[in-house]
Amino acid sequence: MPGLQQFPRHERLTQKREFVAIYEHGKKWVGPNFVCYAVRRAGQSRKLGLSVSRKVGGAVVRNRVKRYIREVYRTHRAQLRDDVQLAIVARHSSSRLSYRECEESIRDLFRQGDMLNG
Repeated sequence: MPGLQQFPRHERLTQKREFVAIYEHGKKWVGPNFVCYAVRRAGQSRKLGLSVSRKVGGAVVRNRVKRYIREVYRTHRAQLRDDVQLAIVARHSSSRLSYRECEESIRDLFRQGDMLNG
């Protein structure tokens, strides 16, 4: 069923105040390619926000990195805890990653932060 694997709008962080709240009140895990901020909020659904600055590369590179991050989230969101809200910040080194390397790097951060079920 195609609808089950979408990345719906209600699971996106879209406003600056949502990012600021996660940066200020959440925990931070730093990897070589990404920085992950996460906060667990009981009663709220999981959400994802992305930040990929111009330091990562040109528009084509930034868009590719964002696609990779969204795809990793989309394919692994069933394994994520229901009340976690994430903000993932790409570092410059993420511009050289393949999708598999990107996936492994982000999954490492999920494991460090105990964001996966089970």
